[in-house]
Amino acid sequence: MLRLKKTKLFKGTVVSIRSYELDQAKRMGGLILEHGGETMTLYPFELIQLKPTGNLIKSKTGGQDYWLIDIEWNPNNLDHNQGDLFNE
Repeated sequence: MLRLKKTKLFKGTVVSIRSYELDQAKRMGGLILEHGGETMTLYPFELIQLKPTGNLIKSKTGGQDYWLIDIEWNPNNLDHNQGDLFNE
């Protein structure tokens, strides 16, 4: 799974990822988002449903151009001692 650490939430409820991060997460079998000491796990069946919003954003550093994908922030409320035992 791809692990991304995000420092900001849009309006306190939405986290944005870039389209190439989504593609990488699909290849790696899921996505783990971290923000403020909490984590949110997205599995492949959830990643398929995500769609880009807005226009293509040109990279200012000459890197890869991307679309933003907004995801409603809903952190896992699991006991960290249990891990992903109950998510399977």
